[in-house]
Amino acid sequence: MHAKNLVGSNEPMEKQLGIENWKLMDYAYCPQIVQELIEQGIQIQDTHNALMIQLQPLFEWKQVLKIMDIIDDHKEEIKAVHGIDGNSVYLLLNYGLSRTIIRDYIFGKVNLEDLLFMNREQIMKTLDLSVYTASKIMEACRFAMHMLVEDSDYRKQEILRKDVCDFFRGTNTIYTIEEIMETMLWRSDEDLLIHILDTLEEEDLIIHDARGYKNKKIFPHKSLSEVLDSIHDMTARTIVVEHLYGKTMESIGLRLSPPISRSRVSQIFHQEIDHFPIVKEDVYRDLLMHYDMDKDTFYALTDALEPTYGYIQERYHEDLDGTKIQLNGDVLSRDVAKEFVINTKKLKQYLAKHYLHVYDQWVSKDDRNGFLQAICHSFDGYFQKKDVEKRYNKILHAVYPEKQEEWALHDFRLNSILKQGYLVHSAKKGSRYRIVSRKLVQAIIRYTQLAQYKDTIVSTKKVFEDHRDVMEMYDIRDQYELHSLLRTGKERYQIDVNEMEFSRMPMLVFGHGNENEIVKQEIKACAPIDVEVFARHMANKYGYDIRSFYSYLRRNFNVYIEENRIDIVDEAILHSQDFQTMKNSLTEDFYFVEDYQNAIEEQHLNSQLMDAYVIRRLGYKLYAGYLLKEPHTPGRYFEQWIQEHASEIQPRHMDILTFQYALERLEKRLDVFEWTPGHYVTLKQLDISKKDLKQYIEQIKDAVADGQYFTQQSLKQLRIVSQQVANSFYKSLLKSETSIQMMTVGDSWVFVKNTPPNMRDFFLQLMHEQPGLTVNSCITYLYQWYGIRVDRRYMLEHIIDAGLFYSLDTDRMYESRPQAIFTQERLFE
Repeated sequence: MHAKNLVGSNEPMEKQLGIENWKLMDYAYCPQIVQELIEQGIQIQDTHNALMIQLQPLFEWKQVLKIMDIIDDHKEEIKAVHGIDGNSVYLLLNYGLSRTIIRDYIFGKVNLEDLLFMNREQIMKTLDLSVYTASKIMEACRFAMHMLVEDSDYRKQEILRKDVCDFFRGTNTIYTIEEIMETMLWRSDEDLLIHILDTLEEEDLIIHDARGYKNKKIFPHKSLSEVLDSIHDMTARTIVVEHLYGKTMESIGLRLSPPISRSRVSQIFHQEIDHFPIVKEDVYRDLLMHYDMDKDTFYALTDALEPTYGYIQERYHEDLDGTKIQLNGDVLSRDVAKEFVINTKKLKQYLAKHYLHVYDQWVSKDDRNGFLQAICHSFDGYFQKKDVEKRYNKILHAVYPEKQEEWALHDFRLNSILKQGYLVHSAKKGSRYRIVSRKLVQAIIRYTQLAQYKDTIVSTKKVFEDHRDVMEMYDIRDQYELHSLLRTGKERYQIDVNEMEFSRMPMLVFGHGNENEIVKQEIKACAPIDVEVFARHMANKYGYDIRSFYSYLRRNFNVYIEENRIDIVDEAILHSQDFQTMKNSLTEDFYFVEDYQNAIEEQHLNSQLMDAYVIRRLGYKLYAGYLLKEPHTPGRYFEQWIQEHASEIQPRHMDILTFQYALERLEKRLDVFEWTPGHYVTLKQLDISKKDLKQYIEQIKDAVADGQYFTQQSLKQLRIVSQQVANSFYKSLLKSETSIQMMTVGDSWVFVKNTPPNMRDFFLQLMHEQPGLTVNSCITYLYQWYGIRVDRRYMLEHIIDAGLFYSLDTDRMYESRPQAIFTQERLFE
């Protein structure tokens, strides 16, 4: 018999999200009304009369008319809405954006279906916004995209693929699926993330092992200027740069010495750009192929410095008092580099005409960002945003008053410039600003003696604690600020000491030092040892933060840990034939301990293979009663296994507590059912939908009263249901309904609505249904009406436990001792 016959039609119900109702926001700001319509299941795309009828119970008549006027005036636009397509950008109110941001920056400027799939740069360019505001909008759009766009949408897949690439970019840390989802705030289906990770692994961009996923070939972003500087062949570099300036292939070939043909120039150009690594521009290939680009466009679209004043002020502004300066004409623009040897007097005149002198720096009169940077460099030590703004306005008024209105300082511009190498960050104490100069970083490295560390690791926490006087001298608050300063020096000025690299905050790696290998050697030297004791040892020696080291240890060296104890397995057993034999014989993901132990005994293998640490080296983890292959986690593995092998569940599976919890979760979700006692089936095998099952549950719930006890048999006797199924199926089916609770009577399940179940109330219900029941007749009634089998001994034990009175004379049970029996007993006293 198919379970589908239990209920009526199996027609799919149309999914009503009410998302189209947000289109009302384009014509009137009424989020409360929209929410009310959605909660009541009202759709504004319905007919006029139907809407009027549905709105009248919810709002006053004047408000109903006002809403209907809006809908009627914009009927065509509202009808055209389908999900996010054509919908209102005010939908983003649900995903973290304020009304002010939507109204001032988004509404009327971009469509919702386009905005959801834009990256930050596209949002900045399209809406002319600051980095901060664009980032805030992008975060809300990502949230909305996760929730509103189907996983099958290729646009969503492409954007999330890029986000995953950016997540791994430039890091060598190993992440599990759970850590990736938590860090990325992943709200889409986990299967989509796994699909993206599998694709990246197939493309050899990341690698995957038992510990998790790790970056392999997703390189850090580079600026275009860095890429151009990396072209060592001067002829090739000249061709690429000249062509980016907009010069034709023919003119470039004729200018070279000796001249080369146009085809050869084209060949060299395409050969170089085809080998470019990833740069900051999302569409850098389109940028490079844009032959008509002029110099101004080139510098507006890239991170490259304008070579004229950038080169002079960074390298030579201190030497301008000399007679002559040797400057390479390939570096300077044609306005300055008319000769390879520049006369300093003429150079000063040129600078005075075209540049502003701000705190010993020359800034182009066309460069507002350069002017703001010079103001930032004028501060000694730390400074606040308000200090920059005050000094900016004062100096601008003094040296360039005619630009005061045009160059007015906006908050977004200030935020952007302060992040370009001036931001010092502490994970504990927040961010503040100072000029991170080359001299500052070099002084810190010198005074903290970082050069003493070779081929090892050390935490900036240890460096900070060991050199408190240096930290006070340079006003560095904690190890995180020290880490931030050193990283800025490395990235901005290429200041290096013993090939220093930056690992997990706040760890530093020097030379060939490998953090994992060093920790592994320390484990071998200290084991056996408690995890807590080992963490303190590493904190004293390398400066680890104990709390974060716990997490790192569990993530990377869990194979050595059992019961908070670190130990190293005897290497002899790991290289033995018995170990290899057992490893080859383990082909399943799950084994009962007794089966594993029997396999060792049957093959006469070394008993050390039962050691928990040896089992970890076999790729499995030992739990209470079973072995599970890593990196599976018990809960998720059991849920997947049950759904695929429900018919293979054995009684001994029920001895595993985690298995029981997984099975119960699936039963509550209506994914698995105990069709007959001990025999389980999945929803797919029943040929029925969850919608039908929920309707069937509602039918039962509506038919029984609060506090009424029932079984499948009693429902059939009452003609509430017509089909006969096992009592165990009802147990699985009704677990999903929180208003129905259950208990066991004999080998059967008894259910009750909206009341905690207990035997006393159940017996009282039986006594009410059949007055004058004897124990024997109660046993018969339980079987015939409820389908419950019990014996006389069971009944007598539970009558007494339930606090009822049983009379030997009448063989009946009573709610309390009857007065007649009490009086009769007193006659013989």
